[in-house]
Amino acid sequence: MRIAVDAMGGDDAPSVVVQGAVQAVQQASADVQVVLFGPEERVRAELAACDEAAGLPIHVVDAPEV
Repeated sequence: MRIAVDAMGGDDAPSVVVQGAVQAVQQASADVQVVLFGPEERVRAELAACDEAAGLPIHVVDAPEV
């Protein structure tokens, strides 16, 4: 299952959204992918800062307009 998420859609975004995506994938029972939409550089920086995100099926699609 693929889940699309607006990485800039909330207070304290994108950090809390990225943390939520990581937790969702870690707790998923099977075959879940998260696609984060937002300014690619900012979203990837948050993913890089989260050690638990390494190797998880989380993808980023550049959506520069917020």
